Amino acid sequence: MILPDGTKITRIDQPPYEAEERYLMEVMFDGTGFSGWQCQDNGRTVQEEVQKLLSKIYADLPIKVSGSSRTDAGVHAIGMAASFAAPLRPAIEREKLRLALNRMLPPDIRIRKIRAVPWDFSPRFNAVGKAYVYVLNLSEENPFSSNYSWQLRKYPDLDAMREAAAYLTGTHDFSSFVVDRSKIDEAVRTIFRIEFERFGNYLCISYVGNSFLYKMIRCLTGLLVEIGLGDLGPHDAKAILNARDRKCAPQTAPPHGLFLMKVFFDEEEIQKWQLRRVPFQM
Repeated sequence: MILPDGTKITRIDQPPYEAEERYLMEVMFDGTGFSGWQCQDNGRTVQEEVQKLLSKIYADLPIKVSGSSRTDAGVHAIGMAASFAAPLRPAIEREKLRLALNRMLPPDIRIRKIRAVPWDFSPRFNAVGKAYVYVLNLSEENPFSSNYSWQLRKYPDLDAMREAAAYLTGTHDFSSFVVDRSKIDEAVRTIFRIEFERFGNYLCISYVGNSFLYKMIRCLTGLLVEIGLGDLGPHDAKAILNARDRKCAPQTAPPHGLFLMKVFFDEEEIQKWQLRRVPFQM
């Protein structure tokens, strides 16, 4: 199909209905009750919930939503990016669509923004970076923190964690920090920065990079926590990184403390982004 402006839509991009334009949504969700973002045979997923509702709103047309990345079961998102081809009919203005979605979606999913993007836009391949935050609870657990933070057994050594983080920033082979390395062709990624921010009883670790491997951030957090608690030293981070072997790294942090904060499509946004509060208080 060739659009009036000359844009060519491939067979994969072409929906089975007449489409007006492509929309990009910023999706927020509480991952507690989900088996992750991506549709699967068993388990409730965010992608499936959003697709089903869009199809209902658009007169049962088969809407396909494409996400910027997968998330594990229990992982949350403040700014997941997802796109779909908006049908020509029924015509629905973007803000009215957003409001309608938020009225009808379950309470653990909300659409923060909707904007138009080029037809050949992909939330996965057009992304130039992502920001994730892992939340550690430095105090007693309570009913409101248990789903959104990992409680530590004692206060960590932040200086040791920062020293270790310095070894992990930059471009490296992160094979030691990926689950099931055999399923990944290339383990080289770039972490632009790892930052630590204290907000009351919570310590937030921000990871900003070009992209991340499967469970990579949870693996990195597990290492940093071990170092912060004194079970490993800061220099162990460098040795484990260089080993390129998952068996050398400590436990993977649990999923419920992890938040996908932002998907970047403009490199200037990467430099400007900064965590200003605990994710679940946004």
